[in-house]
Amino acid sequence: MVCAVVGVHIAVSLLAPRSFALTAFGDLTQTTLLLCGTIFTLWNVKTSDKKAQLFWALMALGSGTWLCTQVLWTYFEVYARQEVPNPFVGDVALFLHIVPMMAALAVRPNLQRNDHSLRLISVDFFLLLTWWLYLYLFVVIPWQYVSPNEAAYGRSFDLLYAAEQIFLIVAAAVVWRRSQGEWKTVYGQFVKAAAFYSAGSILAGVAIDYHLYYTGSLYDVPLVAAMTWFAGMGFQARSKSAAGTNQSPRQEQAMWTARLAMIAVFSTPLMVAWAEFGNGAPARVRSYRLLLTMCAMVFMGILVYLKQHWMDRELLHLLRLSRQNLDEMCKLKDELESKEQSLRWHSVELQRKNLELQEISFTDPLTGVWNRRYLEEILASESGQVLRNYERAQSGDLRKLEHRDLVFIMVDMDFFKEVNDVHGHPAGDRLLQRVAERLNRVVRKSDVLVRWGGEEFLIMSRSADPAGTPAFCERILEVIASETFDLGHGIQVRKTCSIGWAPFPWSRGAYEAICAEEIIELADTALYRAKAWGRNQGVGILPAESAATNAQAITVKLLQDDSGILTRNVKVQMPVFAREEDDKAANVLSSNESNG
Repeated sequence: MVCAVVGVHIAVSLLAPRSFALTAFGDLTQTTLLLCGTIFTLWNVKTSDKKAQLFWALMALGSGTWLCTQVLWTYFEVYARQEVPNPFVGDVALFLHIVPMMAALAVRPNLQRNDHSLRLISVDFFLLLTWWLYLYLFVVIPWQYVSPNEAAYGRSFDLLYAAEQIFLIVAAAVVWRRSQGEWKTVYGQFVKAAAFYSAGSILAGVAIDYHLYYTGSLYDVPLVAAMTWFAGMGFQARSKSAAGTNQSPRQEQAMWTARLAMIAVFSTPLMVAWAEFGNGAPARVRSYRLLLTMCAMVFMGILVYLKQHWMDRELLHLLRLSRQNLDEMCKLKDELESKEQSLRWHSVELQRKNLELQEISFTDPLTGVWNRRYLEEILASESGQVLRNYERAQSGDLRKLEHRDLVFIMVDMDFFKEVNDVHGHPAGDRLLQRVAERLNRVVRKSDVLVRWGGEEFLIMSRSADPAGTPAFCERILEVIASETFDLGHGIQVRKTCSIGWAPFPWSRGAYEAICAEEIIELADTALYRAKAWGRNQGVGILPAESAATNAQAITVKLLQDDSGILTRNVKVQMPVFAREEDDKAANVLSSNESNG
Protein backbone atom coordinates (compact mmCIF):
# COMPACT_ATOMS: atom_id res chain seq x y z
CA MET A 1 0.00 0.00 0.00
CA VAL A 2 2.89 2.36 0.78
CA CYS A 3 4.38 1.80 -2.66
CA ALA A 4 1.05 2.47 -4.37
CA VAL A 5 0.40 5.72 -2.52
CA VAL A 6 3.98 6.92 -2.98
CA GLY A 7 3.91 5.94 -6.66
CA VAL A 8 0.74 7.92 -7.28
CA HIS A 9 2.17 10.95 -5.48
CA ILE A 10 5.41 10.79 -7.46
CA ALA A 11 3.48 10.56 -10.73
CA VAL A 12 1.29 13.53 -9.86
CA SER A 13 4.28 15.59 -8.68
CA LEU A 14 6.17 14.93 -11.91
CA LEU A 15 3.28 15.34 -14.32
CA ALA A 16 1.27 18.16 -12.76
CA PRO A 17 2.67 21.71 -12.79
CA ARG A 18 2.83 23.84 -9.68
CA SER A 19 -0.72 25.04 -9.17
CA PHE A 20 -3.55 25.27 -6.68
CA ALA A 21 -4.81 21.85 -7.77
CA LEU A 22 -1.42 20.26 -7.01
CA THR A 23 -1.33 22.04 -3.64
CA ALA A 24 -4.84 20.89 -2.79
CA PHE A 25 -3.98 17.35 -3.86
CA GLY A 26 -0.87 17.29 -1.61
CA ASP A 27 -2.57 18.85 1.40
CA LEU A 28 -5.69 16.69 1.21
CA THR A 29 -3.65 13.53 0.64
CA GLN A 30 -1.50 14.18 3.71
CA THR A 31 -4.53 15.18 5.80
CA THR A 32 -6.38 12.01 4.76
CA LEU A 33 -3.40 9.78 5.59
CA LEU A 34 -2.95 11.41 9.01
CA LEU A 35 -6.68 11.11 9.69
CA CYS A 36 -6.62 7.41 8.83
CA GLY A 37 -3.55 6.89 11.02
CA THR A 38 -5.25 8.65 13.97
CA ILE A 39 -8.45 6.62 13.53
CA PHE A 40 -6.57 3.31 13.32
CA THR A 41 -4.51 4.04 16.43
CA LEU A 42 -7.61 5.18 18.34
CA TRP A 43 -9.33 1.94 17.31
CA ASN A 44 -6.58 -0.05 19.01
CA VAL A 45 -7.20 1.78 22.32
CA LYS A 46 -10.26 -0.45 22.80
CA THR A 47 -8.04 -3.32 23.93
CA SER A 48 -8.45 -4.62 27.48
CA ASP A 49 -4.72 -4.48 28.30
CA LYS A 50 -3.85 -1.28 30.19
CA LYS A 51 -0.31 -1.03 28.87
CA ALA A 52 -1.48 -1.48 25.26
CA GLN A 53 -4.20 1.12 25.87
CA LEU A 54 -1.63 3.64 27.07
CA PHE A 55 0.66 2.87 24.12
CA TRP A 56 -2.02 3.41 21.49
CA ALA A 57 -3.45 6.45 23.32
CA LEU A 58 -0.04 8.15 23.21
CA MET A 59 0.39 7.18 19.57
CA ALA A 60 -3.05 8.61 18.82
CA LEU A 61 -2.12 11.81 20.69
CA GLY A 62 1.03 12.22 18.61
CA SER A 63 -0.77 11.43 15.36
CA GLY A 64 -3.68 13.71 16.29
CA THR A 65 -1.35 16.61 17.08
CA TRP A 66 0.38 16.03 13.77
CA LEU A 67 -3.07 15.99 12.08
CA CYS A 68 -4.01 19.33 13.68
CA THR A 69 -0.81 20.89 12.35
CA GLN A 70 -1.56 19.52 8.87
CA VAL A 71 -5.17 20.77 9.04
CA LEU A 72 -3.91 24.26 9.93
CA TRP A 73 -1.40 24.08 7.04
CA THR A 74 -4.21 22.94 4.70
CA TYR A 75 -6.40 25.82 5.93
CA PHE A 76 -3.84 28.38 4.85
CA GLU A 77 -3.10 26.82 1.47
CA VAL A 78 -6.48 25.39 0.41
CA TYR A 79 -9.16 27.34 2.20
CA ALA A 80 -7.45 30.73 2.57
CA ARG A 81 -5.40 30.22 -0.60
CA GLN A 82 -2.40 31.99 0.79
CA GLU A 83 1.17 31.01 1.44
CA VAL A 84 1.84 29.55 4.87
CA PRO A 85 3.63 32.16 6.95
CA ASN A 86 7.20 31.52 8.05
CA PRO A 87 7.55 31.26 11.03
CA PHE A 88 4.51 28.96 11.11
CA VAL A 89 2.28 29.16 14.17
CA GLY A 90 1.79 25.40 14.17
CA ASP A 91 5.51 24.63 14.34
CA VAL A 92 5.39 24.13 18.12
CA ALA A 93 2.65 21.50 17.76
CA LEU A 94 4.56 19.90 14.90
CA PHE A 95 7.64 19.78 17.10
CA LEU A 96 5.88 18.41 20.19
CA HIS A 97 3.82 15.70 18.46
CA ILE A 98 6.91 13.44 18.52
CA VAL A 99 7.10 13.50 22.34
CA PRO A 100 3.97 11.32 22.90
CA MET A 101 5.39 8.83 20.41
CA MET A 102 8.61 8.68 22.44
CA ALA A 103 6.55 8.08 25.56
CA ALA A 104 4.63 5.33 23.77
CA LEU A 105 7.92 3.57 23.07
CA ALA A 106 8.81 3.86 26.75
CA VAL A 107 5.58 2.11 27.77
CA ARG A 108 6.71 -1.14 26.06
CA PRO A 109 3.29 -2.91 26.18
CA ASN A 110 4.91 -6.17 25.13
CA LEU A 111 6.57 -6.36 28.58
CA GLN A 112 4.95 -7.04 31.91
CA ARG A 113 4.95 -4.15 34.36
CA ASN A 114 2.96 -3.26 37.44
CA ASP A 115 0.88 -0.15 38.02
CA HIS A 116 3.69 1.48 39.96
CA SER A 117 6.00 1.17 36.96
CA LEU A 118 3.39 2.74 34.68
CA ARG A 119 2.96 5.62 37.14
CA LEU A 120 6.68 6.36 37.13
CA ILE A 121 6.75 6.15 33.33
CA SER A 122 3.97 8.74 33.23
CA VAL A 123 6.04 11.10 35.40
CA ASP A 124 9.08 10.51 33.21
CA PHE A 125 6.92 11.26 30.16
CA PHE A 126 5.87 14.63 31.56
CA LEU A 127 9.48 15.37 32.43
CA LEU A 128 10.56 14.62 28.85
CA LEU A 129 7.63 16.57 27.44
CA THR A 130 8.54 19.52 29.64
CA TRP A 131 12.19 19.23 28.61
CA TRP A 132 11.44 19.16 24.85
CA LEU A 133 8.98 22.03 25.24
CA TYR A 134 11.62 23.89 27.22
CA LEU A 135 14.19 23.25 24.48
CA TYR A 136 11.77 24.55 21.85
CA LEU A 137 10.94 27.64 23.88
CA PHE A 138 14.62 28.14 24.64
CA VAL A 139 16.07 27.59 21.19
CA VAL A 140 13.36 28.50 18.67
CA ILE A 141 10.76 30.83 20.20
CA PRO A 142 13.18 33.72 20.93
CA TRP A 143 13.68 34.21 17.19
CA GLN A 144 9.93 34.05 16.55
CA TYR A 145 8.55 36.42 19.22
CA VAL A 146 11.25 37.86 21.52
CA SER A 147 13.66 39.02 18.82
CA PRO A 148 12.15 38.02 15.44
CA ASN A 149 14.72 36.68 13.00
CA GLU A 150 13.46 34.44 10.21
CA ALA A 151 16.87 32.98 9.32
CA ALA A 152 17.80 32.23 12.94
CA TYR A 153 14.32 30.84 13.53
CA GLY A 154 14.50 28.46 10.56
CA ARG A 155 18.01 27.30 11.36
CA SER A 156 17.21 26.70 15.06
CA PHE A 157 13.97 24.88 14.29
CA ASP A 158 15.57 22.63 11.70
CA LEU A 159 18.46 21.64 13.97
CA LEU A 160 16.29 21.00 17.01
CA TYR A 161 13.63 19.15 15.02
CA ALA A 162 16.27 16.98 13.35
CA ALA A 163 17.82 16.12 16.73
CA GLU A 164 14.38 15.15 18.07
CA GLN A 165 13.67 12.91 15.09
CA ILE A 166 17.06 11.22 15.25
CA PHE A 167 16.44 10.51 18.93
CA LEU A 168 13.03 9.01 18.01
CA ILE A 169 14.60 6.74 15.37
CA VAL A 170 17.28 5.50 17.78
CA ALA A 171 14.74 4.81 20.53
CA ALA A 172 12.44 2.98 18.13
CA ALA A 173 15.33 0.87 16.80
CA VAL A 174 16.38 -0.13 20.35
CA VAL A 175 12.83 -1.12 21.27
CA TRP A 176 12.44 -3.05 18.00
CA ARG A 177 15.62 -5.06 18.57
CA ARG A 178 14.53 -6.01 22.13
CA SER A 179 11.03 -7.16 21.19
CA GLN A 180 9.57 -10.25 19.59
CA GLY A 181 6.36 -11.60 18.11
CA GLU A 182 3.70 -9.33 16.64
CA TRP A 183 4.96 -6.35 18.59
CA LYS A 184 8.29 -6.65 16.81
CA THR A 185 6.41 -6.19 13.53
CA VAL A 186 4.65 -3.09 14.90
CA TYR A 187 7.92 -1.59 16.11
CA GLY A 188 9.55 -2.39 12.77
CA GLN A 189 6.86 -0.43 10.93
CA PHE A 190 7.39 2.41 13.38
CA VAL A 191 11.15 2.51 12.72
CA LYS A 192 10.60 2.69 8.94
CA ALA A 193 7.97 5.40 9.28
CA ALA A 194 10.18 7.45 11.62
CA ALA A 195 13.15 7.15 9.24
CA PHE A 196 11.15 8.37 6.23
CA TYR A 197 9.54 11.12 8.29
CA SER A 198 12.92 12.34 9.52
CA ALA A 199 14.33 12.45 6.01
CA GLY A 200 11.22 14.14 4.58
CA SER A 201 10.90 16.78 7.31
CA ILE A 202 14.59 17.71 7.13
CA LEU A 203 14.40 18.08 3.33
CA ALA A 204 11.16 20.04 3.56
CA GLY A 205 12.54 22.34 6.29
CA VAL A 206 15.66 23.16 4.31
CA ALA A 207 13.55 23.75 1.17
CA ILE A 208 11.24 26.06 3.10
CA ASP A 209 14.16 28.11 4.38
CA TYR A 210 15.45 28.49 0.80
CA HIS A 211 11.91 29.14 -0.54
CA LEU A 212 12.04 26.03 -2.74
CA TYR A 213 9.28 24.05 -1.13
CA TYR A 214 5.70 23.89 -2.33
CA THR A 215 3.02 21.43 -1.38
CA GLY A 216 2.68 18.51 -3.79
CA SER A 217 6.33 18.62 -4.87
CA LEU A 218 8.80 15.77 -4.67
CA TYR A 219 9.86 17.06 -1.23
CA ASP A 220 6.59 15.61 0.07
CA VAL A 221 7.34 12.05 -1.12
CA PRO A 222 9.20 10.94 2.06
CA LEU A 223 6.53 12.63 4.20
CA VAL A 224 3.73 10.84 2.34
CA ALA A 225 5.60 7.52 2.72
CA ALA A 226 6.01 8.15 6.46
CA MET A 227 2.32 9.06 6.92
CA THR A 228 1.26 5.96 4.98
CA TRP A 229 3.52 3.78 7.10
CA PHE A 230 2.14 5.26 10.34
CA ALA A 231 -1.41 4.58 9.16
CA GLY A 232 -0.44 1.08 8.04
CA MET A 233 1.12 0.38 11.43
CA GLY A 234 -2.15 1.11 13.23
CA PHE A 235 -4.19 -0.83 10.68
CA GLN A 236 -1.89 -3.84 10.76
CA ALA A 237 -1.94 -3.90 14.56
CA ARG A 238 -5.75 -3.80 14.50
CA SER A 239 -6.03 -6.61 11.95
CA LYS A 240 -3.51 -8.81 13.78
CA SER A 241 -4.89 -8.00 17.24
CA ALA A 242 -1.50 -6.90 18.52
CA ALA A 243 -3.18 -5.02 21.29
CA GLY A 244 -2.23 -7.19 24.23
CA THR A 245 0.87 -8.70 25.71
CA ASN A 246 1.40 -11.58 23.28
CA GLN A 247 5.11 -11.83 24.07
CA SER A 248 6.39 -14.13 26.79
CA PRO A 249 6.15 -12.03 29.99
CA ARG A 250 9.40 -10.91 31.56
CA GLN A 251 10.21 -8.23 34.10
CA GLU A 252 12.18 -5.26 32.73
CA GLN A 253 12.22 -1.72 34.04
CA ALA A 254 12.49 1.20 31.61
CA MET A 255 15.64 2.50 33.25
CA TRP A 256 16.74 4.37 30.16
CA THR A 257 13.56 6.47 30.25
CA ALA A 258 14.16 7.47 33.87
CA ARG A 259 17.81 8.26 33.15
CA LEU A 260 16.89 10.46 30.22
CA ALA A 261 14.38 12.28 32.40
CA MET A 262 17.04 12.89 35.04
CA ILE A 263 19.50 14.07 32.37
CA ALA A 264 16.85 16.52 31.19
CA VAL A 265 16.49 17.90 34.73
CA PHE A 266 20.23 18.29 35.28
CA SER A 267 20.73 19.88 31.86
CA THR A 268 18.90 23.08 32.78
CA PRO A 269 21.87 24.68 34.62
CA LEU A 270 24.02 24.02 31.58
CA MET A 271 21.42 25.72 29.43
CA VAL A 272 21.60 28.76 31.74
CA ALA A 273 25.37 28.90 31.32
CA TRP A 274 25.02 28.60 27.54
CA ALA A 275 22.34 31.30 27.47
CA GLU A 276 24.49 33.71 29.47
CA PHE A 277 27.96 33.07 28.10
CA GLY A 278 27.72 30.81 25.07
CA ASN A 279 26.50 33.03 22.24
CA GLY A 280 26.01 36.61 21.26
CA ALA A 281 22.23 36.68 21.68
CA PRO A 282 20.57 40.03 22.43
CA ALA A 283 19.96 41.00 26.03
CA ARG A 284 16.20 40.49 25.66
CA VAL A 285 16.80 36.93 24.48
CA ARG A 286 19.17 36.22 27.37
CA SER A 287 16.72 37.58 29.94
CA TYR A 288 13.91 35.56 28.38
CA ARG A 289 15.97 32.37 28.47
CA LEU A 290 17.00 32.89 32.11
CA LEU A 291 13.39 33.42 33.16
CA LEU A 292 12.26 30.45 31.07
CA THR A 293 14.95 28.23 32.61
CA MET A 294 13.95 29.17 36.16
CA CYS A 295 10.30 28.36 35.42
CA ALA A 296 11.30 25.06 33.81
CA MET A 297 13.51 24.18 36.79
CA VAL A 298 10.65 24.86 39.20
CA PHE A 299 8.19 22.78 37.21
CA MET A 300 10.67 19.93 36.70
CA GLY A 301 11.53 20.07 40.38
CA ILE A 302 7.86 19.62 41.22
CA LEU A 303 7.68 16.59 38.92
CA VAL A 304 10.88 15.15 40.42
CA TYR A 305 9.49 15.68 43.91
CA LEU A 306 6.27 13.94 42.90
CA LYS A 307 8.22 11.06 41.40
CA GLN A 308 10.39 10.75 44.51
CA HIS A 309 7.30 10.83 46.70
CA TRP A 310 5.78 7.95 44.78
CA MET A 311 9.06 6.08 44.88
CA ASP A 312 9.33 6.58 48.64
CA ARG A 313 5.80 5.32 49.12
CA GLU A 314 6.55 2.34 46.95
CA LEU A 315 9.79 1.73 48.87
CA LEU A 316 7.95 1.80 52.19
CA HIS A 317 5.37 -0.54 50.74
CA LEU A 318 8.10 -2.88 49.56
CA LEU A 319 9.79 -2.70 52.96
CA ARG A 320 6.52 -3.64 54.64
CA LEU A 321 6.05 -6.49 52.21
CA SER A 322 9.64 -7.58 52.80
CA ARG A 323 9.07 -7.52 56.54
CA GLN A 324 5.89 -9.51 56.16
CA ASN A 325 7.63 -11.97 53.87
CA LEU A 326 10.53 -12.25 56.34
CA ASP A 327 8.13 -12.91 59.20
CA GLU A 328 6.30 -15.41 57.08
CA MET A 329 9.58 -17.08 56.13
CA CYS A 330 10.63 -17.25 59.79
CA LYS A 331 7.27 -18.74 60.65
CA LEU A 332 7.57 -21.25 57.84
CA LYS A 333 11.13 -22.02 58.94
CA ASP A 334 9.97 -22.68 62.50
CA GLU A 335 7.14 -24.85 61.22
CA LEU A 336 9.55 -26.67 58.92
CA GLU A 337 12.01 -27.28 61.74
CA SER A 338 9.16 -28.49 63.93
CA LYS A 339 7.96 -30.80 61.20
CA GLU A 340 11.51 -32.03 60.58
CA GLN A 341 11.96 -32.71 64.28
CA SER A 342 8.63 -34.48 64.37
CA LEU A 343 9.60 -36.41 61.26
CA ARG A 344 12.92 -37.42 62.81
CA TRP A 345 11.12 -38.52 65.97
CA HIS A 346 8.62 -40.52 63.95
CA SER A 347 11.47 -41.99 61.91
CA VAL A 348 13.28 -43.10 65.07
CA GLU A 349 10.03 -44.42 66.47
CA LEU A 350 9.36 -46.23 63.21
CA GLN A 351 12.81 -47.79 63.30
CA ARG A 352 12.23 -48.84 66.89
CA LYS A 353 8.87 -50.31 65.97
CA ASN A 354 10.43 -52.10 63.02
CA LEU A 355 13.10 -53.52 65.29
CA GLU A 356 10.42 -54.58 67.74
CA LEU A 357 8.41 -56.17 64.95
CA GLN A 358 11.53 -57.87 63.63
CA GLU A 359 12.35 -59.10 67.13
CA ILE A 360 8.79 -60.31 67.58
CA SER A 361 8.96 -62.10 64.25
CA PHE A 362 12.20 -63.77 65.39
CA THR A 363 10.94 -64.60 68.89
CA ASP A 364 8.91 -67.60 70.00
CA PRO A 365 5.74 -66.13 71.53
CA LEU A 366 5.36 -68.91 74.14
CA THR A 367 8.85 -69.18 75.61
CA GLY A 368 10.34 -65.80 74.67
CA VAL A 369 13.48 -67.38 73.15
CA TRP A 370 14.55 -67.12 69.51
CA ASN A 371 12.56 -69.07 66.95
CA ARG A 372 13.63 -71.19 64.00
CA ARG A 373 13.29 -68.29 61.56
CA TYR A 374 15.90 -66.28 63.47
CA LEU A 375 18.40 -69.12 63.28
CA GLU A 376 17.83 -69.42 59.54
CA GLU A 377 18.47 -65.67 59.24
CA ILE A 378 21.87 -65.73 60.96
CA LEU A 379 23.08 -69.25 60.14
CA ALA A 380 24.69 -68.38 56.80
CA SER A 381 26.76 -65.49 58.21
CA GLU A 382 27.80 -67.46 61.33
CA SER A 383 28.89 -70.54 59.41
CA GLY A 384 30.54 -68.40 56.73
CA GLN A 385 32.66 -66.66 59.35
CA VAL A 386 33.85 -70.04 60.70
CA LEU A 387 34.79 -71.25 57.22
CA ARG A 388 36.71 -68.02 56.49
CA ASN A 389 38.71 -68.51 59.68
CA TYR A 390 39.67 -71.99 58.50
CA GLU A 391 40.56 -70.73 55.02
CA ARG A 392 42.89 -68.09 56.49
CA ALA A 393 44.61 -70.75 58.64
CA GLN A 394 44.74 -73.38 55.91
CA SER A 395 48.46 -72.93 55.25
CA GLY A 396 49.30 -73.41 58.95
CA ASP A 397 48.56 -76.06 61.51
CA LEU A 398 44.80 -76.36 61.96
CA ARG A 399 45.32 -77.83 65.38
CA LYS A 400 46.71 -74.52 66.56
CA LEU A 401 43.63 -72.66 65.31
CA GLU A 402 41.80 -70.76 68.00
CA HIS A 403 38.47 -72.24 68.93
CA ARG A 404 35.99 -70.44 66.72
CA ASP A 405 33.78 -73.45 65.94
CA LEU A 406 30.04 -73.78 66.25
CA VAL A 407 28.38 -76.58 68.21
CA PHE A 408 24.74 -77.44 67.60
CA ILE A 409 23.01 -79.03 70.62
CA MET A 410 19.48 -80.45 70.35
CA VAL A 411 17.56 -80.72 73.62
CA ASP A 412 14.29 -82.68 73.79
CA MET A 413 12.10 -83.25 76.88
CA ASP A 414 11.53 -86.89 77.80
CA PHE A 415 7.94 -88.11 77.91
CA PHE A 416 6.56 -84.62 77.36
CA LYS A 417 3.30 -85.98 75.96
CA GLU A 418 2.43 -87.40 79.38
CA VAL A 419 2.22 -83.89 80.83
CA ASN A 420 -0.28 -82.86 78.15
CA ASP A 421 -2.29 -86.05 78.59
CA VAL A 422 -2.40 -85.93 82.42
CA HIS A 423 -2.41 -82.20 83.24
CA GLY A 424 -3.57 -80.63 79.96
CA HIS A 425 -1.96 -78.54 77.29
CA PRO A 426 -1.78 -75.33 79.39
CA ALA A 427 0.40 -77.18 81.86
CA GLY A 428 2.53 -78.40 78.97
CA ASP A 429 2.96 -74.82 77.74
CA ARG A 430 4.01 -73.71 81.24
CA LEU A 431 6.50 -76.59 81.36
CA LEU A 432 8.07 -75.39 78.10
CA GLN A 433 8.35 -71.90 79.58
CA ARG A 434 10.09 -73.24 82.70
CA VAL A 435 12.46 -75.33 80.58
CA ALA A 436 13.39 -72.25 78.50
CA GLU A 437 14.08 -70.34 81.73
CA ARG A 438 16.45 -73.05 83.00
CA LEU A 439 18.23 -73.32 79.67
CA ASN A 440 18.74 -69.54 79.63
CA ARG A 441 20.54 -69.90 82.97
CA VAL A 442 22.95 -72.40 81.44
CA VAL A 443 23.81 -70.92 78.06
CA ARG A 444 26.33 -68.12 77.61
CA LYS A 445 25.42 -64.66 76.32
CA SER A 446 27.14 -65.46 73.04
CA ASP A 447 25.08 -68.63 72.56
CA VAL A 448 21.79 -68.73 70.71
CA LEU A 449 18.87 -70.56 72.30
CA VAL A 450 16.15 -71.50 69.80
CA ARG A 451 12.84 -73.25 70.21
CA TRP A 452 13.16 -75.72 67.37
CA GLY A 453 9.64 -77.07 67.50
CA GLY A 454 7.31 -78.78 69.93
CA GLU A 455 9.32 -79.69 73.01
CA GLU A 456 12.67 -79.47 71.19
CA PHE A 457 15.19 -76.71 71.77
CA LEU A 458 18.37 -76.01 69.82
CA ILE A 459 21.45 -74.34 71.25
CA MET A 460 24.00 -72.89 68.83
CA SER A 461 27.16 -72.40 70.84
CA ARG A 462 29.47 -69.79 69.28
CA SER A 463 33.28 -69.84 69.56
CA ALA A 464 33.08 -73.22 71.22
CA ASP A 465 35.61 -75.95 71.83
CA PRO A 466 34.00 -79.26 70.85
CA ALA A 467 36.07 -80.96 73.55
CA GLY A 468 34.19 -79.06 76.25
CA THR A 469 30.73 -79.83 74.92
CA PRO A 470 30.20 -83.05 77.00
CA ALA A 471 30.66 -81.07 80.23
CA PHE A 472 28.19 -78.46 78.95
CA CYS A 473 25.66 -81.19 78.16
CA GLU A 474 26.10 -82.66 81.65
CA ARG A 475 25.24 -79.27 83.03
CA ILE A 476 22.06 -79.16 80.93
CA LEU A 477 21.00 -82.63 82.09
CA GLU A 478 21.62 -81.64 85.68
CA VAL A 479 19.73 -78.34 85.47
CA ILE A 480 16.68 -79.95 83.87
CA ALA A 481 16.45 -82.93 86.24
CA SER A 482 17.77 -81.39 89.45
CA GLU A 483 14.48 -80.07 90.73
CA THR A 484 10.82 -80.26 90.01
CA PHE A 485 8.96 -77.90 87.69
CA ASP A 486 6.19 -75.86 89.33
CA LEU A 487 3.42 -75.62 86.73
CA GLY A 488 0.94 -73.80 88.96
CA HIS A 489 -2.37 -74.93 90.38
CA GLY A 490 -0.45 -77.30 92.68
CA ILE A 491 1.06 -79.22 89.77
CA GLN A 492 4.70 -80.17 90.15
CA VAL A 493 6.51 -82.57 87.87
CA ARG A 494 10.03 -83.81 87.52
CA LYS A 495 11.36 -84.18 84.00
CA THR A 496 14.51 -85.19 82.23
CA CYS A 497 15.77 -84.46 78.77
CA SER A 498 17.75 -86.07 76.00
CA ILE A 499 20.53 -84.28 74.14
CA GLY A 500 22.20 -84.72 70.78
CA TRP A 501 25.01 -82.63 69.45
CA ALA A 502 27.50 -82.25 66.62
CA PRO A 503 30.24 -79.67 65.92
CA PHE A 504 30.69 -77.46 62.88
CA PRO A 505 32.91 -78.02 61.06
CA TRP A 506 32.44 -81.68 61.76
CA SER A 507 35.99 -82.57 60.72
CA ARG A 508 38.81 -80.05 60.72
CA GLY A 509 40.53 -81.96 57.98
CA ALA A 510 37.42 -81.62 55.77
CA TYR A 511 35.80 -78.44 57.08
CA GLU A 512 33.85 -77.82 53.87
CA ALA A 513 32.49 -81.38 53.55
CA ILE A 514 29.24 -80.79 55.48
CA CYS A 515 27.36 -77.52 55.77
CA ALA A 516 25.83 -76.12 58.94
CA GLU A 517 22.29 -77.20 58.01
CA GLU A 518 23.49 -80.79 57.64
CA ILE A 519 25.24 -80.58 61.02
CA ILE A 520 21.86 -79.75 62.57
CA GLU A 521 20.46 -82.90 60.94
CA LEU A 522 23.40 -84.85 62.37
CA ALA A 523 22.72 -83.43 65.85
CA ASP A 524 19.09 -84.48 65.47
CA THR A 525 20.30 -87.99 64.62
CA ALA A 526 22.40 -87.96 67.79
CA LEU A 527 19.31 -86.91 69.75
CA TYR A 528 17.35 -89.89 68.45
CA ARG A 529 20.19 -92.17 69.51
CA ALA A 530 20.13 -90.70 73.03
CA LYS A 531 16.41 -91.40 73.25
CA ALA A 532 16.85 -94.90 71.84
CA TRP A 533 19.59 -95.70 74.34
CA GLY A 534 17.55 -94.90 77.43
CA ARG A 535 16.85 -91.11 77.51
CA ASN A 536 18.12 -88.70 80.20
CA GLN A 537 21.47 -88.63 78.51
CA GLY A 538 23.39 -86.90 75.74
CA VAL A 539 24.99 -88.30 72.62
CA GLY A 540 27.44 -86.55 70.39
CA ILE A 541 28.44 -87.72 66.93
CA LEU A 542 32.11 -86.84 66.46
CA PRO A 543 34.67 -87.77 63.81
CA ALA A 544 36.75 -90.91 64.27
CA GLU A 545 40.45 -91.03 63.46
CA SER A 546 39.70 -92.60 60.10
CA ALA A 547 37.56 -89.63 59.08
CA ALA A 548 40.64 -87.55 58.33
CA THR A 549 41.85 -90.15 55.80
CA ASN A 550 38.47 -90.39 54.04
CA ALA A 551 37.57 -86.72 53.86
CA GLN A 552 36.31 -86.96 50.27
CA ALA A 553 33.75 -89.65 51.23
CA ILE A 554 32.12 -87.67 54.06
CA THR A 555 28.40 -86.93 53.56
CA VAL A 556 25.65 -86.42 56.10
CA LYS A 557 23.80 -89.50 54.89
CA LEU A 558 26.94 -91.60 55.27
CA LEU A 559 27.54 -90.28 58.78
CA GLN A 560 23.95 -90.97 59.85
CA ASP A 561 24.21 -94.57 58.65
CA ASP A 562 27.83 -95.09 59.74
CA SER A 563 28.50 -98.08 62.04
CA GLY A 564 31.60 -96.66 63.68
CA ILE A 565 34.10 -96.41 60.84
CA LEU A 566 34.02 -92.62 60.31
CA THR A 567 32.15 -91.60 63.46
CA ARG A 568 32.36 -92.16 67.16
CA ASN A 569 29.55 -91.66 69.67
CA VAL A 570 30.21 -89.78 72.88
CA LYS A 571 27.69 -90.44 75.64
CA VAL A 572 26.99 -88.03 78.47
CA GLN A 573 24.99 -88.77 81.64
CA MET A 574 24.32 -86.88 84.82
CA PRO A 575 26.92 -87.30 87.58
CA VAL A 576 26.21 -90.18 90.01
CA PHE A 577 25.53 -87.93 92.96
CA ALA A 578 23.07 -85.97 90.91
CA ARG A 579 21.22 -89.13 89.85
CA GLU A 580 21.04 -90.30 93.49
CA GLU A 581 19.59 -86.99 94.58
CA ASP A 582 17.08 -87.24 91.75
CA ASP A 583 16.06 -90.76 92.79
CA LYS A 584 15.50 -89.66 96.42
CA ALA A 585 13.43 -86.72 95.32
CA ALA A 586 11.42 -88.96 93.00
CA ASN A 587 10.71 -91.42 95.81
CA VAL A 588 9.56 -88.62 98.11
CA LEU A 589 7.34 -87.23 95.38
CA SER A 590 5.79 -90.65 94.63
CA SER A 591 5.21 -91.30 98.35
CA ASN A 592 3.46 -87.95 98.74
CA GLU A 593 1.32 -88.70 95.74
CA SER A 594 0.35 -92.13 97.21
CA ASN A 595 -0.50 -90.64 100.64
CA GLY A 596 -2.56 -88.05 98.97
